[in-house]
Amino acid sequence: MTPSRARRERGAITIHVALALIALLTFSSMVIDYGVMWLSRRQAQNAADAGALAGASSLLKDGGTTPNAKVSAETFAANNAVLGLANVPGGSGNIVVGVSGSGAGEQDIPPCGTVKGCVRVDVLRNEPDRLGTVRGAAIPTFFSKMAGIGAQGVRATGTARVGSGNLIQCLLPFAVIDRWADNYDPTPVTTYFPNDAATGIAGWTPNDDFQPAQGDVYIAPYDGNTNHTGWKVTVDYGRQLILKDGSPGNYSTGWSNLVYLPGSGGGSGIRNDIENCNELPVGLATASNPCTSGDEAHGCIDVAPGNTVGPVKAGINTVVGYDAAAHWDPSASGPNALPGPVVGGLGMDTPRIRPLVVVDINHYVASGCTGGTCITKVANIIGFFLEGICNTVTLDAGLSCDDPSKDIVGRIVTLPGKYATGTGSVEQSAAFITVVQLVR
Repeated sequence: MTPSRARRERGAITIHVALALIALLTFSSMVIDYGVMWLSRRQAQNAADAGALAGASSLLKDGGTTPNAKVSAETFAANNAVLGLANVPGGSGNIVVGVSGSGAGEQDIPPCGTVKGCVRVDVLRNEPDRLGTVRGAAIPTFFSKMAGIGAQGVRATGTARVGSGNLIQCLLPFAVIDRWADNYDPTPVTTYFPNDAATGIAGWTPNDDFQPAQGDVYIAPYDGNTNHTGWKVTVDYGRQLILKDGSPGNYSTGWSNLVYLPGSGGGSGIRNDIENCNELPVGLATASNPCTSGDEAHGCIDVAPGNTVGPVKAGINTVVGYDAAAHWDPSASGPNALPGPVVGGLGMDTPRIRPLVVVDINHYVASGCTGGTCITKVANIIGFFLEGICNTVTLDAGLSCDDPSKDIVGRIVTLPGKYATGTGSVEQSAAFITVVQLVR
C-alpha cells in the first residue's frame, strides 16, 4: 500500500464505531429504560393489587363501610413503593381508590356494578386518572434522554371483590332448618310479630312450625332458585336464632340436629368439634345431588337428633369463654346499615363466630329419617355468633326457649370461607360465606 492510499483510509473505523454506538445506545435505551418501565409497572401492579385486596377484605367484615375500605386500600397500596418512590394516597396523590355502590362517594365498578362489593385501585406515575388529571412523579429515563425522552409514565389497576364461597372448615356440629313460606298458621301471634297472620315468606316468624302437608313451602337457595324462601343476608343478618332439639316430624324454627363428622362421633367427639377446629372441609350441595351417602365436601352430611347433651353444653360454655367480652351491639352498623356487629373482645374476629350448616328440609323429610343417623343435604352455610346457653342470654322480644338450660342461642352473621370448583353454590342474596377474589 502506498503512503497516499494509507492516508486516505485513515479514520475509516471511526465511521463504523459511530454507527455501532448509535445501535448500541438504541439497544441500551430499549433494554435499560424499557426495563425500568416494566419493573415500575410490575411494582405499581403489586401496589394496586395489594390495595384492592385490602379494601375488599375490609368490606368482607360485617359492618365494613366505604370509608374504611378506602382507608385500607390506600394504606396497603402506599406500603408498596414504585422504583423507590413512595405512593401517596388522597388529594393530589397518585393512588386513586373507588368502591362500588350507588351511594355518595361510590361508583359503578365492574363486575359489581352499583352493588357494594368491589374495590378498584389505580396507581399512577405521570399518567392521567379517569378525570384526566395527571398524577404521580414520573419514572426517570437514562439513555432515552439523548432522544429527548426525559420521563416515562406507568399505570396499574387492581380490582377485587367480595364473592360467594361454598366451602368451610371448623364447622359447629349443628344442622338447622332454613326459613320457609309460611302459608298455614292457625295460631298467629301478632303481639310480637305483626306479619304472623300473613302468608308466604312474609308470614314466617320465629314462632312458626313447618307443616308442608298444610301448605307450607320450602324452596332451597341453590344457585338459580331466585324465588328461594331461605334466609337472606340483607334481611336476616343479626337475626337471633335458638337451636332446639329437632325431633323428626316436629319441624319448627330453630329445629336442629347434631352433625357427626367422620372420626368425631360420640359426646366427646361432638364437644371437641365445638371447642376446637375440625379441619374437615364441608361444602354446599348442588340442587341435583341426591345425597344418598356421606360426602361432606359436596354437602352430604350425617345428622341425628339431639343437641342438649352435657358435652354440648360444656363445649358451648367453653367457646363463649374464649372471648367473654364479645357481645352483640344492636346500635352498630352491619351490611346495608342493618344493626349488629359483634363488639368488645376481638370483635368480628372472635372465635365465637363459627359456620353452621342449613339443611334442605325437603330432602330431609323425603329421606324418611325416623330418629337415627341420616344423610341430609346442605342447602346453605351461615355464620353463627354464639351468644350462649339460653338461660344466660337476653332474648329478643317474642322469643322463648323450650329448655332454657340446654337450648343454644346465637346470631346469624356472615363469615370468610373458601371456594372450590365442583361444589354447589347459592343465590347471591343467600351467600353468607364470603371470599375475596382479585378479578382484575
